[in-house]
Amino acid sequence: MSLTAAEIGSIVFRESPEGSPGYDDGDVDEFVAGVAEEVRRLEAENQALAEHLQESDPAGWLRRLERECALAQERAAALSAELEQARFVAPRLLEFAQRTADGHVAEARREASETLRKAGTEADRLVSDAELRASTLVADARHAHAERIAALTAKRAETLDRIERLSREARERLAALSAEVADRLRGMDPQPK
Repeated sequence: MSLTAAEIGSIVFRESPEGSPGYDDGDVDEFVAGVAEEVRRLEAENQALAEHLQESDPAGWLRRLERECALAQERAAALSAELEQARFVAPRLLEFAQRTADGHVAEARREASETLRKAGTEADRLVSDAELRASTLVADARHAHAERIAALTAKRAETLDRIERLSREARERLAALSAEVADRLRGMDPQPK
C-alpha cells in the first residue's frame, strides 16, 4: 500500500454506532496497518539502497587492472625465460634477445605503472561519486521519512484533538439526556393527593 502524506491527511473514519464513543475500530485498525506497511516498505527500500551502494565496488575495477598488470609482468617473465634459452643458441642472439627482453620488461613496467596510476585515479573518482550518490540518497530518504513522520504526528495530534472534542460532546449530550430523562421520570411520578 503506497501511502502519501496527503492520503494520511485526508483519511476519514466512520463514527462508531450511536451511543459508543470514538471511531470505528475496524477503520482505525486498517489505517494503522496501512501506515505500518508503508513504514516497513520505506525501511526495506532504504535497506535495498544501502545494499546497492555496497555492491557498487570500484575496487573490483582496480583488481581487474591489477590482473592486467600481472599478465604484462608474466609476459615479461616469459620473455626472460626465452632469453635464458637463447643463451645456449648463440652469443649474438643472446645479446639481441637481452636488449629485446629488457625493452619489453621496461615497457611492461611502464604500462603496469601507468595502468595502476589510472586505476587508482579512476577508483578514487568512482568511490567519490558513489559516496556522493549514497549521501544524497540517504539525505533524500531521511528528508522524506522526516516529512512523513511529521505529517503523521500532526495528523495524530489532530485526531486526538477531535477525539477529545467528540468525547466532550458525548459527555455533554449524555449529561443533558440524563437530565431530561430524570425530569421526565419526575413528571411521571404520581403526585401525592
